[in-house]
Amino acid sequence: MESSNNKSKAEPIKTPDNKVVKLLEKYPLGLTLPEMAGGSRQIKKIKALRGPLTLSIKEGLVMPVSQRAGYTVYKLVKYLNSRY
Repeated sequence: MESSNNKSKAEPIKTPDNKVVKLLEKYPLGLTLPEMAGGSRQIKKIKALRGPLTLSIKEGLVMPVSQRAGYTVYKLVKYLNSRY
């Protein structure tokens, strides 16, 4: 007899459908928010990316690392290495 609740099978881990995470996977050195939006004058795109960025920080996928030209640089956590 097979049980209908077969939870022993491992499900593949789904990557979040987050535009910020997709952009940061292409650039392992990290990006600032204006770089993700395509320029510092792209105000609407910057505002649209703030929500997904905060969600990915809360989920622990992205981490603020340093600053470049006055903006915070964000990196994926899987690309962080120990520097020691």
